[in-house]
Amino acid sequence: MTFEEIKNKYLTPDGNYIKKMSSEIDLKKDDLYDILKWWSKITTKDTIGDLTTMNRNQKLIIFKIGSSSYYINADTKKIGVNQFLLNKNNPWKIIFNENGVKNKVTNGLDENPISYFYMYKL
Repeated sequence: MTFEEIKNKYLTPDGNYIKKMSSEIDLKKDDLYDILKWWSKITTKDTIGDLTTMNRNQKLIIFKIGSSSYYINADTKKIGVNQFLLNKNNPWKIIFNENGVKNKVTNGLDENPISYFYMYKL
């Protein structure tokens, strides 16, 4: 996807937030990385969602890759997105979340959660 396609389809007009996705969309991993990369480059805000109009743990990005469904919460911060992007070439692992449920996604080689990055498998 080009920057213009990403900006028009996935980012708010000011580029500061990622638009809420109303249902699961099919994405390639590279498309997700591109959306997050461009948001991180142009935003002046700290979170992917506008927390003045939505809940912290609101599912903002809801998507499918193959037969697996995932979501990223609105309170995911730029620092977490940037770490996820740095780990782009690493495999995704499903680890235990803070409540003991095995649904949190990381791409860190140490299999630890990425701070401030709230992505989960549905």
